[in-house]
Amino acid sequence: MIIAINAVILVIAFVVATKPLQIRKAFDQFIKNLKFVINGFELNTPGSERKEVALVPDNFSENRSSSHLELLTRKEVESRFDENSWQGLAYYDFRSTILANGRGMKTFPCVYATMGYRANDHRYVFLESDDPSEPHNVRKVALALAEYLRISSSLGPNTSLVIIGAPSENQRTVEAHNRTFWDMLRGLRTCDPKAWPGDIPQDTEDANWTFCFNGESVFPVMLTPAHQERWSRHMSVPVIALQPKWVLDNLLRTPEKRKAAQSKVRNLLQKYDTIDISPDLTDYGAVGTSEVRQLCLQDKNESVQCPYRNFNS
Repeated sequence: MIIAINAVILVIAFVVATKPLQIRKAFDQFIKNLKFVINGFELNTPGSERKEVALVPDNFSENRSSSHLELLTRKEVESRFDENSWQGLAYYDFRSTILANGRGMKTFPCVYATMGYRANDHRYVFLESDDPSEPHNVRKVALALAEYLRISSSLGPNTSLVIIGAPSENQRTVEAHNRTFWDMLRGLRTCDPKAWPGDIPQDTEDANWTFCFNGESVFPVMLTPAHQERWSRHMSVPVIALQPKWVLDNLLRTPEKRKAAQSKVRNLLQKYDTIDISPDLTDYGAVGTSEVRQLCLQDKNESVQCPYRNFNS
């Protein structure tokens, strides 16, 4: 399917404030004023109307090296997209958020994501709409993720795959954004060329569960425009940041390293967010917990409920 997207950019004067919250709200308002003319595609297709069979490309392995695969470096993003395109606006908002520093600017809590960006260890994928669960977006992510996992060990200790969605005039709640995230994960399982690893439980309520793709454990998290208190999970457009699990394993490989990393991040979260730390942020493998609840947090201190008990069924 060929999709043509023409962006009509409204001219808005930005007054750069010293308070990050004001900057973010001003940027959000700018994004909401972007108009999109979309041909041949309707946004927000209900999940019940999607055909999962469309998610599975017959030539998955061949497409990995084709033009369908758009796994971009930082330099490629900055050279390919005009800074006033929606891709440019979204990317530079992501960059300014994780690099925030100086008077009046709060430090982004995931300092390891910041280090990964500075080291040029991140790779980027831009979706074709604001809904990551739509079949064409799932296919794009599946192809890019398979290639990313193949090369990730050569990219550095803080690498991430940053999946950036398009802006939309249709406002979603945090819960609605989270549902598109869950449905994308379900779609990735449909696309997955490899079986689920035998040593990882498939029950999402199991304390040792973690998401897997292409035979590898990964840790994806959702950031949305709807988060207005948990700013550490806020972006101007839907963003999914995904790390191979070995990144976290290396970071937390000893009790001392785990304690130091958690203490650093939690201290920054308390300063960055306008809400208490989520009760879902627990240690992996702790009895009575599940990593699935950490992937997309509520904008209130209530536990997240994953609609899938098993992404394979």
